[in-house]
Amino acid sequence: MASEEGRTKGDYAQLQIDSSEDLSNISDVECATEKNSDLEENLTSSFETFWNISNTIQGLPILVIPYAIRNGGYLAVITLFLVATASNYTGKTIVECLYQKDFKSGKRTRVRSSYADVGDAFLPKIGGHLVLSTQFFQLLFVASLYPLLVGRLLAKSFPHVPVPCWLWTITGGFLFLPNIFLRNLSQVAWTSVLTVLSAKIIFITVFAYSMYQFHKWELNSLNQLDASTFPSALGILVASYLSQPFVPLIEGSMRYKEKFNFLMNLSYGIMTLLNVIIGVVAYMSFHPNTAEVVTNNLPEGSFRRAVNVMAAILSFTSYTLPMFTIFEIVEKSKVPFSHQVVGKSSLNQRIIFNRFLLVSVSVLLSALLPAYRYWLAIVGSTAGICLEFVFPPLFRLKIYWQSMTWLNIFVELVVSAFGFIMLISGSITSLCSLIQVYSRQAFDQ
Repeated sequence: MASEEGRTKGDYAQLQIDSSEDLSNISDVECATEKNSDLEENLTSSFETFWNISNTIQGLPILVIPYAIRNGGYLAVITLFLVATASNYTGKTIVECLYQKDFKSGKRTRVRSSYADVGDAFLPKIGGHLVLSTQFFQLLFVASLYPLLVGRLLAKSFPHVPVPCWLWTITGGFLFLPNIFLRNLSQVAWTSVLTVLSAKIIFITVFAYSMYQFHKWELNSLNQLDASTFPSALGILVASYLSQPFVPLIEGSMRYKEKFNFLMNLSYGIMTLLNVIIGVVAYMSFHPNTAEVVTNNLPEGSFRRAVNVMAAILSFTSYTLPMFTIFEIVEKSKVPFSHQVVGKSSLNQRIIFNRFLLVSVSVLLSALLPAYRYWLAIVGSTAGICLEFVFPPLFRLKIYWQSMTWLNIFVELVVSAFGFIMLISGSITSLCSLIQVYSRQAFDQ
């Protein structure tokens, strides 16, 4: 009896241990399932991805491309197509470089998380820092343009109010502060929807009004080229198609990553066609007085104010993606574009304060820096062109050199040469334009 009782107690104790282990395993499985469920919930759908890609190339162009065409004519239109085509190609190139290919099985494994990781693969310990610093300055200047646009819109909407444009810019800048509470790309996707929808409303409004100005259209006006101001317009064109810093983040957050190339082609094709149409039509309708922000060419009154309000909304929502990416660069310098979600506990006071400083710098930069658009042209002609056209083909040549065909190598060299030509010519002409502007200001004083 004693031995039976001993065995029973022993079996019962072992059963308790086994049950405890089973419960522990079940708990681990439940935690893992819950974690995967949370991760799956934060992945973006193809619909959201389309809007996020469109956001990188829509928003700013709809307002300023008519002004760019005013300064470049047919050359600006041709440049727009070239920039869009090359930018689409190099954006997909960066995403391709995130993967390691098994050429026997054809499978791909994502071994890199960011543009900076690709830079490190090209030049260890240096390439990543070079990419990060270039991205930071380019995105900061691009983001700073949106408060400036809001300031210009407010100044033109209320011309009788004796407030300088820089003060309007700072006042409007307070409305950009809610961006400091962004947590993930899924939230950004909904601002992207608003960006593209508001851009389409502006497109329809300006296009419809331009139809009434059909009798003023002169195709000969597209023959002009202003060599002194075209560099700044070129900087705007380059900034308008800067998707390279965003595509690792966008592709990494996708639920169906195999659809990325298709969505890139679809977004670039549709948005570029719309940009060209509104650029040419609006320019010919308002020639020769095409304003930097095309909505300011509309008749004064409540109609212009209503459209400018929509343009202001467009500026607010367009600001979100570049600023969110800047937050990622600063907060995750090693892997700034991973699709990890910022948890509630991660948005502590220090992070919020740092984000507040970044937003404040972007607003003050556009409000207080004289001849801001010429500075943007210099940054776009250097940092922007490097990110879009110089770095991607060079990185791909280094990473996939052994498996590339001669045709692939030739294409990458052509894109890189195109980038270097734009880098040198754009930098020289932009710098000369900036010197002329400051020299003129000094002479006027």
